[in-house]
Amino acid sequence: MKKSLLCVVGLLTLGATVAAADELPNRPSAFILGTTSFLPWTGFYLGVNGGYGWADSSVNYSPNDAASVAGTGGVAADKGTALPSTDFLLLGGTAGGQVGYDWQINPLWLAGVAADFQWADFASGGSVAFRLGNVGATNAVTTQAVDSFGTVRVRLGVLPVNSLLVYGTAGLAFGRLSENMTIQNPLTTGTGSVSSGGFSYSCTAGGPACFAGTSSSTQFGWSGGLGTEFRITNNISFLSELLYLDLAAPKGTAVAQAALAGTTPSSVTASFPQPKIIILRGGFNYRF
Repeated sequence: MKKSLLCVVGLLTLGATVAAADELPNRPSAFILGTTSFLPWTGFYLGVNGGYGWADSSVNYSPNDAASVAGTGGVAADKGTALPSTDFLLLGGTAGGQVGYDWQINPLWLAGVAADFQWADFASGGSVAFRLGNVGATNAVTTQAVDSFGTVRVRLGVLPVNSLLVYGTAGLAFGRLSENMTIQNPLTTGTGSVSSGGFSYSCTAGGPACFAGTSSSTQFGWSGGLGTEFRITNNISFLSELLYLDLAAPKGTAVAQAALAGTTPSSVTASFPQPKIIILRGGFNYRF
């Protein structure tokens, strides 16, 4: 009798458990086997961007030969006054494109590589007054421009939600820089010249600038920054980025536009600091 009662109780318990499971809105197996969906970030992408950049800059002048030293280094009529330095701020817009590849390590972390190239349109310069020996009061006018730049970087980010990436980035950078320097010709009559050590300069009323020169170079350095990327759709995302570039320092040379017979044209070097450029930009990526 006891065994029969135990069998009946067991069957009733089993039946009640099955009935309760049937009435649950989700079967227990759904919690065990169900997966959490997330946007797949792994893959190639390319895009376009535009922004604004700025950088502090300055220029220092140094004579390169005995004639330019004499013309900018004393108090006598043929020795003028020293060329002072000047500071200025580079400002302007940028536009370009980027390409990259991302690996979504797991639903939270992402790593990737990116490269970009930008056309830039920011330039500025300064003018300083001084007296050029045997010529008179004049101005040295110098401009500098960032014509283009690019980077090759790695980036590491976190996905706080499926559609938003927040990341840091760092890598190599390069930039195309150009400089222009002119020592103006102030003469309205006559000629002024200095000759020393086999070098000379000569300025004549109505003639060209006393000294002039342009330079253009590609400088290399590093870059780093922070950014966000938001997935608008499975294929299109919006990018915002703050990027810093630190490039090598360029130089330019202004050469006398006229020299006395039998001598080498005198020259002056304009030295610039390392460009430290800040770029704020936004853009769109298309993911394949």
